Amino acid sequence: MPKLMIILMAVFITIGGTSCKSKKKIAAEKAAIELADKIAAAKSSLKDLLRDDNPKLWQEKKDELDRIVAMQLRDPEVEDLIIQVTEKLDKDRLADLKRQEEEAKRLAEEQARMKQQGQLDNINSHFFAVASAPSVEEANIRIQRALSLYATKEVPVLIVISKYGNNQKDYDRPTTIDKYLHYIKDIKKYNNEIDAVKYDDFSKIIEIELIKK
Repeated sequence: MPKLMIILMAVFITIGGTSCKSKKKIAAEKAAIELADKIAAAKSSLKDLLRDDNPKLWQEKKDELDRIVAMQLRDPEVEDLIIQVTEKLDKDRLADLKRQEEEAKRLAEEQARMKQQGQLDNINSHFFAVASAPSVEEANIRIQRALSLYATKEVPVLIVISKYGNNQKDYDRPTTIDKYLHYIKDIKKYNNEIDAVKYDDFSKIIEIELIKK
């Protein structure tokens, strides 16, 4: 083989080897830059998740955290931020659950109050209906309708005439619901309001307290 050819081959091999090393170096540098960018972006996202004024929903924050964790960046600061965000999200979740429980309790209490008020309004409406009946016959019909709310015609009606101390009460002479309904039929006036009601297991009234307005 001519000497010139040998020299040229040696040059080509040297250039080729150098070119291959350069490509590997460029690829490594590119990978390092991409990794650095990912780490920087992850840090920025994690710090944003730590902000108390972050407007994202809890699940959106959790999804963002999971995405970063799945990247496995192996950076000490990123790993520390992941721990901080995880702890914050856990704390926020507990706070959200507590708020939801309190709101559910408030709604349940409000619904119970409205239901109770509806029951009281219904009872009162029967009293007013009897007192305002245009005739004795109509009053008697309305009395029978009113009695359907009670366990028996003998359900006690307690009239509170005064309250004192720790909810202590003085009562007028007790009567029954049947007698009371006929009483307001006769006087054509109902000027009391309901102070307390007791029900049986079938939602029938077994005792009622009225107080003078």
